[in-house]
Amino acid sequence: MNDKKTFSATKRRHLMACVLALVTATVMITGMTTYLPLQMSEQILLPILLFPIIWVGLFIYAYISEKAWQPFLLMSTLCLVHGILSYFALMQGQG
Repeated sequence: MNDKKTFSATKRRHLMACVLALVTATVMITGMTTYLPLQMSEQILLPILLFPIIWVGLFIYAYISEKAWQPFLLMSTLCLVHGILSYFALMQGQG
């Protein structure tokens, strides 16, 4: 019998796929409404339409990546970048 697993670090991948992908997609969507230079209706509509695509893409990537640390690094970087972009967009509106 072959005991080879499909991928390593299954618990970490489950956590990243279920929790971190959802958090990252949520941060990206709320960030997009603040810094995308679109009309108000498009500014709300586009992120809402993109949310399931982003979430599913991150969910699948958490499982298909070769190493378990790659999706963690990607999702953490996306959260950080979108958080910074949102902060700068909100601070420009106050000045």
